[in-house]
Amino acid sequence: MAAFLLLLLLTAPPLRLAAGAGAEAAAGPREPPAQVRLPPPLDLEQALRLPVALQEEQDPPPSLPPPLPPLRGSNLAAFPPARPAAAAAAELCRPPPAVADPPPTGFSHLRRQAEALRRLAGRLADCCRRPRPLPCAQRAWAEVLDDFCADEFAVKTRHYHCCKRRGAERQRCFEDEAADAGTGPAAALGSPAASVAASPSAPPLPPLLPAFPPGEPTAANMDNVCRLRRFRPVHRPEAFPPSGFGPAKSRARALARLERGYAGCCRAGGLECARTAWRQALGRFCEEESAVKTKQHRCCRQGGGESRWRCFAAEAPHPGYDRELRNVSLARLSPPLLRALCGPARLLTKQKPVPALVQSITAACCPHDEAQRAACAENEKSRAIAALCSSERGSWKDPARCCSAASAQDRQRCFDAGYLASVSLATATPELLPPLQD
Repeated sequence: MAAFLLLLLLTAPPLRLAAGAGAEAAAGPREPPAQVRLPPPLDLEQALRLPVALQEEQDPPPSLPPPLPPLRGSNLAAFPPARPAAAAAAELCRPPPAVADPPPTGFSHLRRQAEALRRLAGRLADCCRRPRPLPCAQRAWAEVLDDFCADEFAVKTRHYHCCKRRGAERQRCFEDEAADAGTGPAAALGSPAASVAASPSAPPLPPLLPAFPPGEPTAANMDNVCRLRRFRPVHRPEAFPPSGFGPAKSRARALARLERGYAGCCRAGGLECARTAWRQALGRFCEEESAVKTKQHRCCRQGGGESRWRCFAAEAPHPGYDRELRNVSLARLSPPLLRALCGPARLLTKQKPVPALVQSITAACCPHDEAQRAACAENEKSRAIAALCSSERGSWKDPARCCSAASAQDRQRCFDAGYLASVSLATATPELLPPLQD
């Protein structure tokens, strides 16, 4: 009984609530309870826009650093600029490509190079308004690079290596570097002969067919492979007409690849590196030959073994890489000879007084146009000979005893026969000069 009463007490509150509810129901109708308003469902399009809105309220992300301009090693690809030359006169007044801005910090040497390129472009634009732009352009080129070197030495960083030289040696260093960068006259033009003949008023001549195949690198020709690189023309495939020159274009591509390989081998690698580059370039040439339905080079049909390489080596028209070499006489300074001397060229004869004479002639007369250059060269040669004979005896020995001649005419004839009759020259325009003499 006690348990029954305890159970009744525990169940009493819900019974009272029910009774209360029943009483309220009996009392009459009442106001319906207020409905709870739920938020509308989130629109799908709004949900997709929500992260964007949240992102806009935050701080904007930091901007990415500007990309690096085109580089070659640690330098700008267009630096150093090529020295304006007679062989590239047709290219002189064309608008130069824009120079990309280096990043604002951490690349001060690239900023100095970019500034030098911009200064030279402005100077060349002024030179092209003159009747004879080439002399002005050559002076501008030398002055801009001298100013660049002055800027290099104004900061305590690693200076451009050509700036450590002076005068003509500095200019030759920049010329060599421009050729390695692929911006020199011999590299920029498909054909030296065509570029010499071209003028702003005349259409360019079609490019010369490349001398193919190249000789195999050996211990005997490796010096020429590297020493004469800047004088060998790079036949660009795009320089050829769109039709009718298919074999020439494939050969031009092979030679361009080979020269790029030689560039690295000449800096570090040597003979074995050059020989590997030669085989790789010719092997890829044969692969391209086999991919088209044309008559393949006969050496490509020899298979992939040593017989193919022996065939290419035997077919090379210039196995010694000496096409750019000439032995010339400076006794008569003809217009073609002066054109070669004033273009991409290097005097290989080091016997005194030949370098001093040639340097005097080219420095004084190359800025003139061709109509005045020959007369200037003869006058400068006579003046330089007189200056050499009046200099101190310790400066050079004069083994031919030319300075002891009775008259100025006899003295010059002695110089022509004893010192200037056979001078070795490397030039990018050998077709302008007589064939190589023994």
